[in-house]
Amino acid sequence: MALGWLAWTYLAPQLHDFACSLALNDEVLKYLMLLPTALAVWVFNEVRGLLQEDKDTIQLLVKWPDYWKLKVHAWVSLIYAVVFACMSLLPWVAKSGISTGSGMLLFVTSIIGQLSLAISVYVARITLKEIVAHAKAP
Repeated sequence: MALGWLAWTYLAPQLHDFACSLALNDEVLKYLMLLPTALAVWVFNEVRGLLQEDKDTIQLLVKWPDYWKLKVHAWVSLIYAVVFACMSLLPWVAKSGISTGSGMLLFVTSIIGQLSLAISVYVARITLKEIVAHAKAP
């Protein structure tokens, strides 16, 4: 989000010119608009899987000393997923779409944010599976 603010501060005229020069199909824009929201749904599903795996895994996790860090990571991820999904929908609610510099910046920032969030949650899920497999190994 900080990079988005910096881009808005220093590149607003260039962003507006670029957004005005884009000519995207309306159908493509409809589906493109849903991408950050779909990523948010995926993040919610993966976070649920992180914290509610199976009964044996939950028992191991609750006893794990760093479990609180996992829960904080999960909750912060959910908050960011909602923030980025709302950011991506703002240009369409305002009826400007991405044909303005601000609409395009909001949309691009939300996609980049959701992708980085999705990668973070995915890595956390893989790391958790490794930790659980190591703890269950004899």
